[in-house]
Amino acid sequence: MAKSFTRLFFSLSILAIAFLAVSTARYTPRPNSRFLSQAFDVPGNYTYVCDASRFAALGLDMKDFVYCDSSLPYDVRVKDLVDRITLEEKARNVIDVASGVPRIGLPPYKWWSEALHGVANVGSATFFDEVVPGATSFPNVILSAASFNQSLWKTLGQGMPGLTFWSPNINVARDPRWGRILETPGEDPLTVGVYGVNYVRGLQDIEGTENTTDLNSRPLKIASSCKHFAAYDLDQWFNVDRRHFDAKVSEQDMTETFLRPFEMCVKEGDTSSVMCSFNNINGIPPCADPRFLKGVIREQWNLHGYIVSDCWAIDTIVQDQKFLDVTSEEGVALSMKAAVREGRVSEHDVDKSLSYLYVVLMRVGFFDGIPSLASLGKKDICNDEHIELAREAARQGIVLLKNDNATLPLKPVKKLALVGPHANATVAMIGNYAGIPCHYVSPLDAFSELGDVTYEVGCADVKCHNDTHVYKAAEAAKNADATIILVVMCGGPIDISFAKNNPKIAAILWAGFPGEQGGNAIADIVFGKYNPGGRSPITWYENGYVGMLPMTSMALRPIESLGYPGRTYKFFNGSTVYPFGYGLSYTNFSYSLTAPTRSVHISLTRLQQCRSMAYSSDSFQPECSAVLVDDLSCDESFEFQVAVKNVGSMDGSEVVMVYSSPPSGIVGTHISK
Repeated sequence: MAKSFTRLFFSLSILAIAFLAVSTARYTPRPNSRFLSQAFDVPGNYTYVCDASRFAALGLDMKDFVYCDSSLPYDVRVKDLVDRITLEEKARNVIDVASGVPRIGLPPYKWWSEALHGVANVGSATFFDEVVPGATSFPNVILSAASFNQSLWKTLGQGMPGLTFWSPNINVARDPRWGRILETPGEDPLTVGVYGVNYVRGLQDIEGTENTTDLNSRPLKIASSCKHFAAYDLDQWFNVDRRHFDAKVSEQDMTETFLRPFEMCVKEGDTSSVMCSFNNINGIPPCADPRFLKGVIREQWNLHGYIVSDCWAIDTIVQDQKFLDVTSEEGVALSMKAAVREGRVSEHDVDKSLSYLYVVLMRVGFFDGIPSLASLGKKDICNDEHIELAREAARQGIVLLKNDNATLPLKPVKKLALVGPHANATVAMIGNYAGIPCHYVSPLDAFSELGDVTYEVGCADVKCHNDTHVYKAAEAAKNADATIILVVMCGGPIDISFAKNNPKIAAILWAGFPGEQGGNAIADIVFGKYNPGGRSPITWYENGYVGMLPMTSMALRPIESLGYPGRTYKFFNGSTVYPFGYGLSYTNFSYSLTAPTRSVHISLTRLQQCRSMAYSSDSFQPECSAVLVDDLSCDESFEFQVAVKNVGSMDGSEVVMVYSSPPSGIVGTHISK
């Protein structure tokens, strides 16, 4: 039987989610817009606060409340609102589930919603029912990032209306063992930042208002939140958890690696919020560090919005701090009154925090509505355009890692075999931070439309401890006169040298967690309907490398005394399974510079000095000298043009990457970037 198969398609799924795998994710119009009638038991389905008939139903006259006068600036309206609220009421409205103030017509509000790769049902504010049954689930971020397509990243955000979403995750993927790499755009700080800027712009911007002069009055489609600030990339390492991990990070690495994406997200993306993280940074919790929260985020970067803590981040902090605007823990609300009365926090600071919050809610239409979004309804959920976008996003991200003898694309076949636990994946294709999908299309579904498919589970779990189904899969593979194609579903880099070096495995595709249309996207690439153009946004390390340093070490650079080759492509000098930026195509491209470049000289006249750096106990301080980057002078820039030509026989896309390498003699900097 197996000999009649013209090809054997081997689908292997490797889950890299360390602590949580949730179901699915989709689109919803404005998921937390039906709260009002439920909160106050008011007849009617009111979708914004300042509705005169709603106030009348509450026994109030809306004309008595200046905060509902839409002709006034937001700051005037918010001052009127905050001035009406007592200290006890204020304390109940700086938490995730804000209680509202019924006596002045202010309803409760649930802040926490997620839209990492589509609207999720993670959080208190989003729910799915017969009115909003689900939403489109796009690929997890790590796969979308592999497209290196800024317009795609923005388009993914444009399709989602809502109110407040605590997305995107713009942490840099420092260590391949971190289980949340799938949520991030990868290991390059610039790419992570550019992704964040475009996704936030897609989520927030309303056409025609993007360049409003007063950014605090700019209306928003969604209020996004860039998280988790900062140096957060560990959830559990033996007895160290994310709430108690102290990241020992040098000033240089904080500036160049861990802060850069957040700076871009605030200054270029104009995000409405920043979420501070669980961990400490050099002994200080970022959620209690005014140097970062006030000095950097608010004053230096000029955040137009609010700062929120990650869930339960505050209860590990002993001292009070005054620059956080909303916290996920109700405990801080219970202690706020006492803190104000004891003089540890001023009520003025509480008022400022509330003002930041309510200005954002006014900008997203919570108080007045947004006319251009008023017509959204069930017809806009899971429509054909959104489904095609989910498919296209997955296709653009999938990376061709191996293609011996041009095995792919396949010609049409009558029979093929699919082997692997996720050849029929549904929930697993979606990854985490997800909701209810429009419609799953598994690889089995997609390939069954193209030929007669034999499907065997193979390993019943990732570790292959249960070999119940292995025999049938092995027989199908052994007896098949066919080429093996490996499709890897995983959320982070793993060592697949066994497949890379196996001549029987002729082709390898990395599909990340490709979202609800993942099956169609994989089939499109396997049979040549789409030419893969994705590039890996992460380095694929060899297995022996991973355990050389504990995850608690924040060392990025090579440590010669340990034989340690460094972390991320910027510093790594060892051998890889696949390097950052790697990806093949079904066609070939040629490059040429269209104009000669000129040199830009950086003055190094000052003596090199060694920064005062913090190093963890399990890393070694490099020998000085190290360049003080602040002392370098480079006021020039230059442009150059590259001509890219498709010299093959198939249409395709090419990601043009430009790397820089420092001149010799500069210590402590990157190898390339």
